[in-house]
Amino acid sequence: MAVFALGRSSQAQEGVLPFDPRHHLRGVAELVSEVFGDDLDAVGRETLREMQMVSRLGPFLGGMLSMGLLGEFVYGFVWVERGQVIGNVTLQRADFDGARWRISNVAVARAHRRRGIGRALLQAALDEIADRGGGWAVLQVRIENQAAYRLYRQLGFSDVCRDGAWRLPVLPPRLPQVNPNAGLRPLAAADWMPRLELAHASRSQLAHWAETINPASYEVGLGRLLGEALGRLTGLYRIERWGAWDGERLLAAVETIAGSLHEYHRLRFAVRPEARGGLENALVAKGLQALARAPAFPIIAEHSGDHAAGVAALEAAGFRAQRVLLTMRHNVESAAGAV
Repeated sequence: MAVFALGRSSQAQEGVLPFDPRHHLRGVAELVSEVFGDDLDAVGRETLREMQMVSRLGPFLGGMLSMGLLGEFVYGFVWVERGQVIGNVTLQRADFDGARWRISNVAVARAHRRRGIGRALLQAALDEIADRGGGWAVLQVRIENQAAYRLYRQLGFSDVCRDGAWRLPVLPPRLPQVNPNAGLRPLAAADWMPRLELAHASRSQLAHWAETINPASYEVGLGRLLGEALGRLTGLYRIERWGAWDGERLLAAVETIAGSLHEYHRLRFAVRPEARGGLENALVAKGLQALARAPAFPIIAEHSGDHAAGVAALEAAGFRAQRVLLTMRHNVESAAGAV
């Protein structure tokens, strides 16, 4: 979750104001900590610490440093009452031409909710996107936050895709067995192109729209080969990959990353739509068997929440949802044209 905020200064003192780091940075940092403190990932926590540190430098130095770090690509709005920041929304370009904008940190202090503050901040953000010639606004919301979801729907946002992280605290005493009919076999380093093609095929068009796949995440060149070999040799980390084939076409694959660099192991898998419902349990079981040889850390599985059979396989193995985010989008151009 991003925790940036930057905007244009304003002489007004109350209500919706463009974010001014000289006056609002500390208040935004405190608000983000109150609302999102328990939900921030490692990147979010580090960014929050940076915001808090910069805010202690004073209005002039803190404001200048914020502008230097974030530049012209990040904007925001706050709601101020009696000199206190009680609401915030962050607005950031998602691409260099400004066609898509990312909205985040929609936060209202708990004591001031149900007053329309969040709606006013969001509308200010959407108006800003329209004024800057943007085409789409994109945001994410936790699936259990129904109040926020209803607000976004009322403002014209529609569902795009769901992605999440599932957590298994400890391996079960008896590991699930791999169905031999799944035909899983180890994947070689040279199989990175079929894995990349599988990653594309296993995602919906809307999911691709929300976030394109980076081929560099799959390409296994000489540098990565040496790195993985060194990781196995030193025991710092170990990567294993298994897949099921249909001739020369990769139907499904699972990858595990075990190591001591982090306090958890990682598991990810993908299945082509036409093969779903028959391979997911075997993929999860194979991943857990591979991680059983690693130190006893929790396991995090990052997976699409729209892949029902995949989620069912994770839950059957003992995983529980840690964070599931729904990506939503709003056609700002269409809304502006309708006014």
